[in-house]
Amino acid sequence: MSPSLKLGMPDGTVGWAVESPEAARDSIHRRPFNIRHELHNNELFSLDALRVLSSEIQLRPEDFYFDAGPVSISDRWGAIPVPKISLPELIGQMETSDAWIIMKHVEKNPRYGAVLNEFAEFIWGVLGPDMARMLQNPEMLVIINSPNRITPLHFDAEINFLIQVAGNKSVWVCDPTDRSVVSERDLERYYSYSDFGTYRPIAEEKAVRYTLAPGEGIHIPTHGAHWVRNGTCVSVSLSLNFEFPTWVHRDFYRANNFLRKMGLSPQPRGVRPVMDRMKSASVGAVDYGRVVTKRVLRRV
Repeated sequence: MSPSLKLGMPDGTVGWAVESPEAARDSIHRRPFNIRHELHNNELFSLDALRVLSSEIQLRPEDFYFDAGPVSISDRWGAIPVPKISLPELIGQMETSDAWIIMKHVEKNPRYGAVLNEFAEFIWGVLGPDMARMLQNPEMLVIINSPNRITPLHFDAEINFLIQVAGNKSVWVCDPTDRSVVSERDLERYYSYSDFGTYRPIAEEKAVRYTLAPGEGIHIPTHGAHWVRNGTCVSVSLSLNFEFPTWVHRDFYRANNFLRKMGLSPQPRGVRPVMDRMKSASVGAVDYGRVVTKRVLRRV
C-alpha cells in the first residue's frame, strides 16, 4: 500500500493513493491511471446525504442537470428527455427512473469543499510544483446514475478524475491523441461552441475498458473520448476536475476555428510550436481586451 494513502486517520482525513507517483506524473492528461480512495465510507456521499444536498443545489439552476430515458453511446447531449420533477424527488426514484443526474460545484458547500481541498492537495503533491501550477480551479461534481444507465460518448477539456463511491460501472476510454476518434475540428467546435464531440463507430474498436468499484477511480485524459455503462445498482460517482490555463488548449483551438471560418486550413497543434503560441496569445489578448472594455464601460 502506498505511504501516501492515509486510512482511518483520527482527524477524519480521506485516504488517497496512486500506485506510482512517477507513472502518474508521466500520464497526467495523456493516458488513464488508477487511483484509490476511502470516500465510499464517508456519509457525505450516501444517497440520503446527497438528497439533502440536492435541495441546496436546486437553488442554483446552472449547477445541475438531469435527464431520464433510454440512451445509447451515440446520443447527442441535450437530446434526452428531461423529466418534470424536482431534483430531490428524482434522487428518491433512481432505482426505477432510468435517470442521470449531475450536480456541479458541490464544493460550494464547506463540508464537500473540505474533501475537494484534500484531494487537490494530494494530486498537487504527487505531480510536484511545476506541473501542479498547470492544474487550476479544482471542482467537484456528483454524478448519480440509475441501474444500467449509459452516459453517451463525449470528451472534456478538464483534467478529470472519475471516483466511484457506490455501485459499479464500466468506463471505455480512447487515446486523446487519436484523431480518428476526436478530430481537430471536434476540438475547435468544443472550445468555440461547447460541442461535446461526434460519435464515430471506430471509437468502439479503439477504446480500452476499465471497471470501477467503490474505493476505485481513474484519471480520464483531457480530450480522451469516453462513455460509461452503469452496473445493476444505483451508482454514485464524483468527477474531480482541474482546469488548464486558457492558453494551453482553449485559446489555440478558438484561433484555429476562426482561421477555418476564414477559409484557411490551420495546422494542428504541435506542427509549428512558435505559431501555436502566437495563436493562443492573439485570442488571449482579444479576451483580455473585452474584459477591460466591460470594466471601463461599467464605470462610465
